[in-house]
Amino acid sequence: MLKERIEFLSKRKQISRKDLVEGLVTQAHFANILAERYPLPEDLAESIAKRLGVGASYLLQTAVQDEQTLARAEAVFAQMAVPASAIPEETVHALQDRDDSLTVELTTALMKAVYYQQLNDAAAHEYIHTSYLNFYLEKYGRPDDVQLPRPLAKALLFYKIQYYRSKMAFVDVLTHATRLGGLTEPGSELWLSIQNIQMEAYIQTRQYEEAKRTFEQTMKHVYDQRLFHRLSGLYVAYSGYCFTMGLVQEALSALSMAEASLVYAGNPGDLVTAIANNRIVMLTMSGDLDLAQAEIERFDTLLHAETEETRQAMKPLLLVYRCEVASARKSWGMLAQSVDQLLNCAVTEDQKMNAIFYQSQLALAHGEQEAFLNHAQACLPYFESVQQSMRLEALYEGMAVVSEDQRKYKEAAAYYRKLVYLLRKSS
Repeated sequence: MLKERIEFLSKRKQISRKDLVEGLVTQAHFANILAERYPLPEDLAESIAKRLGVGASYLLQTAVQDEQTLARAEAVFAQMAVPASAIPEETVHALQDRDDSLTVELTTALMKAVYYQQLNDAAAHEYIHTSYLNFYLEKYGRPDDVQLPRPLAKALLFYKIQYYRSKMAFVDVLTHATRLGGLTEPGSELWLSIQNIQMEAYIQTRQYEEAKRTFEQTMKHVYDQRLFHRLSGLYVAYSGYCFTMGLVQEALSALSMAEASLVYAGNPGDLVTAIANNRIVMLTMSGDLDLAQAEIERFDTLLHAETEETRQAMKPLLLVYRCEVASARKSWGMLAQSVDQLLNCAVTEDQKMNAIFYQSQLALAHGEQEAFLNHAQACLPYFESVQQSMRLEALYEGMAVVSEDQRKYKEAAAYYRKLVYLLRKSS
C-alpha cells in the first residue's frame, strides 16, 4: 500500500521517483522498500514526506492494519452501506477525506462515491474520481485479484455493485453481490440488502428459479427473526419477479403488500418511490393506461407532502411517466408539452436520453423523418449501452422503416437485423 500511496502523491506533485529520492537513498534501495523487502526508516519518511507535501505519519502509517484501524474502516463502511436518503448530509461531511491509514481513507472515498451516485450528484461524483479514486481503482479495481483488508474489500465490492447496477450489467452485479455476501454476517441488515440485490440480478439475468428461491429463503428469515421493516423491500423485489414471469396481477398484489407493510419501515421514502415506480411501469406496459395515469396523479399528490428539494428531484421522473403514457395513447400534444418540460429539468443521463427518445417519437408521428433520425441516432448509443429493449425495439423499427422510405436499403437491412436479434433475445 505504501507503494501505491507514494505513486499517487508523486503523480499529484508531478515529481519523478528519481527526484523524490535524490540525495536520500538509491533508487534500487527505495524500490526494495516499496516492495516491502525493507522497512521505511523514520528519517527517510520525514524527508520524502516533506518533498511530497504531507506529514511523515501519512507514509509511515499507510499500511497499518491493526485491530483498531480495521474497526474504524468497518465503522465507515457500516455507516455508509445504507440508502443515501438515510444518511444525514452532515454525517458525510464529517468523514475525513485524508487518513494516515490507506485502508480507512480508500474505504471512505469508495463509500462517498456510492453516496454521490445515489444522490445523482454528478459534480461531486466526478470530482472524487478524477482527484482520487481513478488512480486507486486502477490499482485495486479487481477485488478478486488483490488481497485487501476485509472492510476495504467490502467497500470495493459494494462500490462495484452500485457501479454495475447503474450500467445495467447484472451479470457483474450478481458476481460481486455473491462475493460481498460471503463477507457479510448472515441475517444482518447488509446481508438482507444483498439478498434484494441478488433477486434483482437473478431476474435481470433470467435466472427465475434462483430469484424465487432467494425470495422464499429471505422471507422465511424475515418472519423467523421478526424483521418486519424489511417486508416492503422484499415485496417490491418479488413484484419484479412476478411481472417478468407475466404474472401481472400477482405483481400488483405484491406491490399492495409492500405498501401495506410500509408501517413497519423506518425510512419509507425510497420504498414509496419504488412502489409507485413499479406500479406505474407495470400498468403502462400492460396497457392499463387509465390506471397508470391515476397512479401518476396519486404519486404526484404524495410528493406535495415532501420538501421542495424532494419535489424538484422527483419532477423529471414524473414527467418520464407522463411522457410514456402520452406516447402509448398517441396523445402527441400532451407528449410535446411533457417533453419540453422534461428537457428543461432532466438531471441524469437516463432522463435526458429519454427526453430525446420521446422527441424522436414525436417527429416520427408527424412524418418528420430527418428530425426523427437525428434524435434517434442521438439516443441510440445510450440505450444500446444499457440494453433497454423497449426503447431499442421502437428505435430499430422506426429507423428501419424510415431508412427504407429513403431508399437506404443497406441501412434499413442493418436495423431490421438488429430488431430481429433483439426480439429473439427477448423471447
